[in-house]
Amino acid sequence: MAPQDADRKYDRDLLLSQEKRNKVVELWEVEKYGRDCFDDPDHVHLYGMPPGEWYARGIRVLARTCLEAVKDPLGNRIGSDIAQVVARVPGNRAIGVVDPFAGSCNGLYAILRHLRGARGIGFEVEAAVFELTTRNIAHLDAPIELVRGSYKELLSSRRHSGEHLIVAFLAPPWGDALRPDTGLHLDCTKPPILEIVHDFEQVYGAQPVLYVTEVHEVNEPKALKAVEAAFEWSDLRIYDVNVPGLQHGILLGARRWPS
Repeated sequence: MAPQDADRKYDRDLLLSQEKRNKVVELWEVEKYGRDCFDDPDHVHLYGMPPGEWYARGIRVLARTCLEAVKDPLGNRIGSDIAQVVARVPGNRAIGVVDPFAGSCNGLYAILRHLRGARGIGFEVEAAVFELTTRNIAHLDAPIELVRGSYKELLSSRRHSGEHLIVAFLAPPWGDALRPDTGLHLDCTKPPILEIVHDFEQVYGAQPVLYVTEVHEVNEPKALKAVEAAFEWSDLRIYDVNVPGLQHGILLGARRWPS
């Protein structure tokens, strides 16, 4: 441990600072963040493994990824709920999962672990994140195609074929969309959720799509209702997997989904 860092608190402010955010963190730093903020050195549980295990396998993450990645407890709840919806579809349909904001790919990876035979396509615009994640998923032998670039430009050319059921995992950056007084504004994520849905409908409008939108425990009602109204049916689920005030969940919403 570097002496100058030993007494620093590894929290959100430090890991998102210009000094740290785009630097690869060492194992002790990952565990110190978990210990300092959650009293749990294994908090950054990714790819089905605690930090000591994934680090030993050669997986590396940026400081910002410690905060931004979908951790396994949340990813597994999401994957399990998606699998329950998919299991109710008659027949044996091919399943394609799309993550337009892939980041570490842990959310996508967790979903695929619950959907036997499914394949995933993820899009990532930032070079440093793309390069690390590409190396990381190579250690996992995961059925993921990670594409460098914006989903807006590449969704139509890097897509699942027409016989697939589509699961679209929408977890765009929240930025200032999460507000202390009114909660998460789904019309202010970057980009807004309805804009992403529109983009997907331009490409997958002839296929069944299950939209899976990451939400907060408190969501601004007007924007939430507008998103719900875009679907033929929807279901809001909040999970108890973090700490009070930081609970996340999903809004399931379907278009053309078979029943």
